[in-house]
Amino acid sequence: MPGTVSVAGVWKRYRLRERTLADLTARLWRRSPPDPRAAPSVFWALQDVSFQVEPGTALAVIGGNGSGKSTLLRLIAGMMHPTRGAIGATGRLSLLSHLGGGFHGELTGRENLFLQGAVLGLRRRELRAKAGAIFAFAELEPFADVPVKRYSSGMALRLGFAIAAHLDPEILLIDEAFAVGDTAFRDRCLGRILGFKAAGVTMVLVSHERYLVEQLCDRALLLDRGRIAAVGKPGEAFEAYERLIEAEPAGARQIEGDVAGSPLVLEGVQVDGNADGVTPVLAPDQPMTVRLRLRATRDVARATVGVQIARDWHILHGTRSNRQGIDIAARAGEPVVLEVEYRQLGLSRGTYAVHVAVLEHRLAEAPLLVVKRAARFRIIHSEAEGVGLVRLPHVWRRVTG
Repeated sequence: MPGTVSVAGVWKRYRLRERTLADLTARLWRRSPPDPRAAPSVFWALQDVSFQVEPGTALAVIGGNGSGKSTLLRLIAGMMHPTRGAIGATGRLSLLSHLGGGFHGELTGRENLFLQGAVLGLRRRELRAKAGAIFAFAELEPFADVPVKRYSSGMALRLGFAIAAHLDPEILLIDEAFAVGDTAFRDRCLGRILGFKAAGVTMVLVSHERYLVEQLCDRALLLDRGRIAAVGKPGEAFEAYERLIEAEPAGARQIEGDVAGSPLVLEGVQVDGNADGVTPVLAPDQPMTVRLRLRATRDVARATVGVQIARDWHILHGTRSNRQGIDIAARAGEPVVLEVEYRQLGLSRGTYAVHVAVLEHRLAEAPLLVVKRAARFRIIHSEAEGVGLVRLPHVWRRVTG
């Protein structure tokens, strides 16, 4: 039936290195090939994934980095083939993706439109009728007849989204980074997607935007290391995702930048007096203190420490010590302890990360050291308080007259 997506027992393997002549020789001497799952040179991005999306319904796919979300979307789109299992998608399919439209650089934007439409079985006359609206939507009307190789990456992405959104799909695949460009363009993208939802288009959406997922999707599927960890109503899947995040060890923090060149190293982070690695549970209206324990790696005259509160890829708040007059001077080996007090969090329910950065005034504004997910905390409160990333205290009244 048109609009059906079926995924049955799908596995997808990536090779981490090319096979060499030595690999081939060794394999020829073996009587039977080894189990590929045991080979250190391969990575299984998806393992035994099965589900079905019925016509006119919407499924969200959520999960952490490397869980297999983008691989699954590309498999459904036919951009690659599964190593095992079968995938079926009946009906005209469009992909809204941050990966771009798969354009031919030597062809113009208009020629690429005709090429992509032909692949989907659309007549040239139909494509001509849509061309004006597509280039207007992408804000690329003056560049329709310019070779795509002369487009910026943002221009190419906008054109790819505009084409996908105007080809009347029966199945729409949406990547988590579908919205590019300015605010007005992002709003047009979202408005188009809401229109597809109202029209009964089947959708598979990869996103961490809980509000968007709950607005668009009937069900959600949680992937963890290539396997299905949960499937059900969006709220249930997000609760399972938060439990996965909380179960991650403290060592899951990610260190970026010039560690050796940083004047300070981070030795520990405590949230609200809890020990390192503990994820405290807080109410949205209570205060929170983040205590940072650092040590100077060398003599430093003016250093700054920054703290960000984040959820998924969204930075909800960021601050630096120097903005409140705290410039750090320390001798090599000297401990440095800082505290940031948040008097009222005002965050919605969910699990949040604390990122820490170190900067030095004599250098550029870019941080020398960034420690992502240095600590975590969880906010709980009643669903009756509303939706969104932040919680704004409010009172409803009915006014007469």
